[in-house]
Amino acid sequence: MPSHLEKILASVRERTEAMKAILGPNDTARLVADRPDTPRGFTAALSSSSTRTKIIAEVKRASPSKGLLREDLDAVEYARDCEDAGAVALSVLTERNFFQGSVEDLQAVREAVKLPVLRKDFIIDPYQVPRSYGTGADAILVIVRAVPDDTVLRQIFDAAENLRLDVLTEVWDEKDAERALRIGADSPGALRLVGINSRDLATFETDLSRPAKIAKMFPESTSLVCLSGVKTRADVDAVRASSPRLTRFLVGEALVTADDPYDALKDLLEDPSED
Repeated sequence: MPSHLEKILASVRERTEAMKAILGPNDTARLVADRPDTPRGFTAALSSSSTRTKIIAEVKRASPSKGLLREDLDAVEYARDCEDAGAVALSVLTERNFFQGSVEDLQAVREAVKLPVLRKDFIIDPYQVPRSYGTGADAILVIVRAVPDDTVLRQIFDAAENLRLDVLTEVWDEKDAERALRIGADSPGALRLVGINSRDLATFETDLSRPAKIAKMFPESTSLVCLSGVKTRADVDAVRASSPRLTRFLVGEALVTADDPYDALKDLLEDPSED
């Protein structure tokens, strides 16, 4: 039986090929040229040497394992609450079929806030990179295991580099990390910001001890982000205690499902006086 990830990637491939048949290189070039501004510094927002906890707050409407997370989610209001509560960046899921996300959510959120915004989707084709840029993303997520071909993965990284679009490179295990390091030797953008997922995308099982193990594989010049599984301040403290480099977190479900996302985010953050 196909895993969650395999089902998602099959859907994304089909949708991407259909879009390529309709919107060719000229359409994409126009979309890039018509972007009215330059990307905000997503990596820079997370690369401060401060030891304070940094949170990327995520707009996440649904998940393949849990279905709809919040029926009444107002993406703009939620994003503004997270910005006011102290998030350093935002992530917006744009995958439609399994996460009920949209590019429209990303565009509305970016227009409403001053923070840099990550397009969180399944980028498997270089074609998706300029289209992400043209629709207003400041950064894209690239999941290493979603792109098994090294040449294609390098092309995705290079396309982002050429557009000065930041990349959050996602790894889960040692094999993912080794590929990111190997390809990153030729594509420096791949290693500036790396997310270590504590959730196995094949089984959706979560292990918060995993990021600290994988963190050791990356050079000090790489800013690391703990992805998935963080729900409470105790989770944040446990991950931080496991590695001094893990001070950055991407949090979606715990904030989206909270009665008050503003208060929930405040609870995850350290006292502002601690620096």
